[in-house]
Amino acid sequence: MSSKKWLVIGITGATCSGKTTLANRLQKELKNSIIVHQDNYFWPIDDPRHVKIPKLNHLNWELMSSMDMDKMRSDILKLIEFSPNDVNSIEKNCERVLIIDGYLLFKCKVITNLCDIKYFFTVPKEISKERREKREYEPRDVPGYFEEYVWPEYLKYKDEIMKDKNLCKTITFIDGSKDSEEIFQMIFPRIKQMLS
Repeated sequence: MSSKKWLVIGITGATCSGKTTLANRLQKELKNSIIVHQDNYFWPIDDPRHVKIPKLNHLNWELMSSMDMDKMRSDILKLIEFSPNDVNSIEKNCERVLIIDGYLLFKCKVITNLCDIKYFFTVPKEISKERREKREYEPRDVPGYFEEYVWPEYLKYKDEIMKDKNLCKTITFIDGSKDSEEIFQMIFPRIKQMLS
C-alpha cells in the first residue's frame, strides 16, 4: 500500500459482463470505499465531440473520445491525493479503497498505472448481446449498432490489452458469464488480504 493508504481496484471488459455489478457489490462490502464509474463521464448527447454514424443515424458511444477522460483522470487524482485529514467521512488511519469501473478503463495509462488490482471481464458475444437488450440505455441501441460497433470495438480493445504482455501479467481475467456471487466470492479474499 502507498503512503496515501489507497487500494485502487480497476474493473474493465465487455459490455454487460458484470463489471458494475461487481463494483457495486465491492463498495457495499468494503468500508471506506468510493466508486467511480467511467459511464458518468460521457459527453452530453448534443456535444460536437461525438462521432456520428450516418448510416445508423446514431452516435458512436464506444470510443474514448465520447467521454471527458481529462475530467475523469483529474477527479481520480484529486481524490487519492487527499490527506487522511481532508476526508471527514473516512476514518483516520483506515485503509481506503477506490473502485473504478469502465468498459475502456485500461486505455487510460494514468488510471491503469494507479490500479493495484486489475480485473478484465470477458463474456461470449451472445450473452453480452442478450443482457444488453434487457438493459435500459439512453439513447437505446439502434438495429445493427451492437454487431457493427459495440462488439467490434470491444474485441479491438481486448486485442490491445492482450498484445501488451507486461500489462496482461498484472490483470486477472474473469469469465463474466459466471454467477455474480461466484465471481465475488472468488475475488473478495484477495482484496481482504491486501487490506489486512
